[in-house]
Amino acid sequence: MDLEGIAALTAAGVAVFGVLASVLVGRWQMRAALRAAEATGQAGLAQAEAAYRAALDAVRAQANAGHRQWHRGVQREAYAAFLLAAHRVRDVGERFVVESEQDLSAEGVRAGRAGLDDALAALKAAQTIVELEGPDEVAAPAAAMTDAAQLMSHFLGAQAVYERAWGKLGRLAGGSQGASALVDALGRLRAGRRAAEEDGEESGDGERACRVAWGALPAGALDDDEFRALLEGWSSRPPASSRAYLDSVTRFGEAEARFVRAAKVELHSGSRS
Repeated sequence: MDLEGIAALTAAGVAVFGVLASVLVGRWQMRAALRAAEATGQAGLAQAEAAYRAALDAVRAQANAGHRQWHRGVQREAYAAFLLAAHRVRDVGERFVVESEQDLSAEGVRAGRAGLDDALAALKAAQTIVELEGPDEVAAPAAAMTDAAQLMSHFLGAQAVYERAWGKLGRLAGGSQGASALVDALGRLRAGRRAAEEDGEESGDGERACRVAWGALPAGALDDDEFRALLEGWSSRPPASSRAYLDSVTRFGEAEARFVRAAKVELHSGSRS
């Protein structure tokens, strides 16, 4: 082969090598670009995932905070409604006692009893809501308050009967010999019970004298419940002055103090959901 042929072959080989080198470099560059793009894509996906999780956590935190705030609002209303209902029982009972001192009609007596029953029903409903909303640290003193209020209402209802009977007897005393005799007999009944407490012997003469005087009253002047209320009130103490009533008032006040203290802790705590 002459020199020109060798030169031509050499030039062709160089050209082929240059093409192959260009192809290899291009592939290396493409692979590097793909790896860089993949790394960039993965970093973007990771960043997007982190941003999504952060946003989701923020939404959840906001939802939890909103739920806690809503629940505290429900509890606050339940606690306040219960306190108002508990005190309403006593207010209604005491008002019934005062009204019974006057000459109440039969309708007025029924209305007074119905008002006290309604107040007790409202209290029990309010206590049930407190039990549902909790916690136990609040529900327990609420139950104690309800028990004490129910006992107070019993004695206040009995006191209303006593006041009504005593008012009737007082209005009759001016023009009825039997009414005056019953007042005297009640006085002797109390004196006899006090003497019995001292010497340990009790006589039924005082109660018998009261029944005789009651029988001498005009028909329908005092019904059986009213007469019995006078006997019990004069043989010991009127219902609202009894030790049992005063104890129920004390228990009510103590339970209320515990309830208010526990309610404040619950409403002001930041950990409850």
